[in-house]
Amino acid sequence: MKHSRLFVILSIVLILVISVIIIFLNIFKPFLPFKNYLLGTDKSTSYLILLGNDAEIRTNGGFAGSYAKVIANYPKLDLSFQDIYVPNGQLQGYVTPPAPIQEAFQHGTWQLANADWDPDFASSAAAIRWFMEKGNEINPDNLVILNLTSIKKVLDVVGSFKVPEYEAEITPDNLYLFLQGKAEVNFFPGSTQKKDALTAVGQALKQSILDLPLNKKIIIAQILYQDLVNQNIVINSSNPSFQTFLESKNFAGRLTSNTPDTFLMIEANLGANKANAYIQRQTTHDITFPNNQTTHQVKVELTNSSPEANPNPPFHYGGDYKSFIRLYLPPNAQNIQLASESGTIKVASVQKYGFTEIGFWQLTKSQNQSQFTITYTLPISKEKYNLTILKQHGLVSSPQTLNIAGKSLTTSLTNDFFLPSLRGR
Repeated sequence: MKHSRLFVILSIVLILVISVIIIFLNIFKPFLPFKNYLLGTDKSTSYLILLGNDAEIRTNGGFAGSYAKVIANYPKLDLSFQDIYVPNGQLQGYVTPPAPIQEAFQHGTWQLANADWDPDFASSAAAIRWFMEKGNEINPDNLVILNLTSIKKVLDVVGSFKVPEYEAEITPDNLYLFLQGKAEVNFFPGSTQKKDALTAVGQALKQSILDLPLNKKIIIAQILYQDLVNQNIVINSSNPSFQTFLESKNFAGRLTSNTPDTFLMIEANLGANKANAYIQRQTTHDITFPNNQTTHQVKVELTNSSPEANPNPPFHYGGDYKSFIRLYLPPNAQNIQLASESGTIKVASVQKYGFTEIGFWQLTKSQNQSQFTITYTLPISKEKYNLTILKQHGLVSSPQTLNIAGKSLTTSLTNDFFLPSLRGR
C-alpha cells in the first residue's frame, strides 16, 4: 500500500514537472534565439513601456499618462518611472496634429501624450519615438504598450503587497483608484506625485514578483504571453531581426488583412475621462449576397453606465463617452452608407494602409446608449467570400454577432476573427 501511494505521489509530481517544462518551452522557446539581445547580455538593451490606462482607450491601448524605463544589462535590471508630461510638449516648433486631436484638445501643436494615433502600431511607434527624443528621453530599443488590465491580471497572481512610502496595501481591486487618486487629486503643475506613486508601487510590485515561487512566476509569464498573443500588449523594436520575428507572430500591431472582406473599428476616447471603464458594446453583422455580390451591414450599440456626465474624483472618473471612431473597410467597398439615431451621417473616406478609412464622432452620454450602422457592398459572390474582423489593439474584447448564410455566429473578439470561405455551404 505504501509503495502504491508513493508511486501515485511521484506520478503526480512528474506530471506537474513535465507540465511546467512544456508551458515554459511554449512561452519562451520562440524567443530563445533573441535571449542575449533581450537580456542585454552582450550590451545593454533598453525598453520603454507605456503604461496605458484602458479605462481611457486610445488607438493601440489605453492613454499612457506614465511610462516605465527598463535597462537590461544581464544580470542587472534597472527600472524607473516617469510622468508622460515631463517629456511631453518640449518640442520646439509646430507639428500639425490629427484633426480630431486638435478639435478635442486645442493644444495647437501635436504632442507626445497624443502620439498614439495610427492603428498600425509601427506607424504610431515611429511618432512616439520621435516625440520622446524631442522631449530629451531615450529612443528605446523596444517600445511596448502595457495596459492596466494586464497589470491587474498579474496582481491577481501576486496578491496584495505593501507600499511603505504611503503606508498602503495594494490589491487588484484598489490599484486603479490608488494610482488615479495620486495622478489627479490635488495635482498641480510641476508636481511629482504621480511619478513618486508609480515608482513606489512599481518597485514594491517588482520585489513582490521576484519573491514569488517559480510556479507563480510561470503563471505570470503565461498571462503576459497570452496578452501578447491577443494583442493586448504590442511591441515595436528597432532591431530588424527581432521586429521581423514580432511581425511574423502578430505581436507588432501591424494592420494587415488578406481576405476579400475585412472590418475593423477603432475607438479613441477624446473626452479626457475614464468612461471606457463603464462602456459595453455589441456589434451585429448582417451579411447577404444579392445579385451575386456582397452586402455587409454592421450595427454597433454602445452603452455607458457612468453614474454622471463628468468625472467626480475620487468617487469615479467616468462621464460622457466622447469617442472618435474610425472604421476600416475593404479598399473596393462601394455604396458606403453611415447612419445614426439622428439620421444619415455624411463622412469622407480615404484610402489608408490598404483599407478604406472612415472617421466620425460618436457621443454616448452617461446612463444612455448610442448606436450607428454602416452598410457597404463588395463585388464578391458568396462562393468567393470570406471575412476577417480585426481586433483593436488593447481592447480586451468586443462581442460580435454574425448573421450569414442562414446561420448565426458569435465571437467575443478577444483576438482577430476569421471566417473561412462559404464555398459548399
